[in-house]
Amino acid sequence: MNHFVIVSIMFIVGGMIALQGAVNAQLGKFLEHPVHSAMFSFGSGFIALMVATLFLKSGYPSPSKIFSAPKIYLIGGLLGTVFVTSCIIFIPKIGIANVLLAALCGQIIFSLLFDYFGIFGMDKQPIDLKRGLGALLVLSGVIIINLKK
Repeated sequence: MNHFVIVSIMFIVGGMIALQGAVNAQLGKFLEHPVHSAMFSFGSGFIALMVATLFLKSGYPSPSKIFSAPKIYLIGGLLGTVFVTSCIIFIPKIGIANVLLAALCGQIIFSLLFDYFGIFGMDKQPIDLKRGLGALLVLSGVIIINLKK
């Protein structure tokens, strides 16, 4: 799969994240608690992944395989819970675009740092002018979109 196709797919996935934020925020209002909405969001996602895994040749990993992984690798679900619950809480207060642009800015700046230092054994990537300028533009977007009228 070429670079353009991957970027195009991720553009659509990004739109789905905006949709997820909107529906989870509304579900949080309906259920009268953001944690209940996050619980349903992760629960339904868990069920979907369990069903999808049935179709994999490798099947489910054994518990011993999972728990033999470095413990830091097992916090992904916790990190996702913080993100989803934060979106549910803050989207009704400042809007989808403000929340997701701030989150995107954090993702970009931290990912540049993680790339630079080669976090978790990833190949190190320099922070060159092009990457730094791109991050600065996103940061500028966060500031501009949040300016008071």
